[in-house]
Amino acid sequence: MVSSVESSGSSALLAALMKETLAQQNLDVAVVKKAQEVEKMQGEAALKLIDAAANIVELDRIDVRV
Repeated sequence: MVSSVESSGSSALLAALMKETLAQQNLDVAVVKKAQEVEKMQGEAALKLIDAAANIVELDRIDVRV
C-alpha cells in the first residue's frame, strides 16, 4: 500500500513538473514573439523616419553632401 501511494505521488509530481515545464516553454515562446513584434515595429518606424527625412531633403533642396 505504501508503494502504491509513493508511486501515484511520484507520477503526480512528474505530471506537475511536466506541466510547469510546458508552461515555462509557452511563456518563453510568447516573450520571444513579443520581442520580434517590437523589433519589427521599430524597424518600420525607422524606415518611415528615413523616408520622411528623404522627402524633406528633396522638397527643401537641402544639400546633404559632406
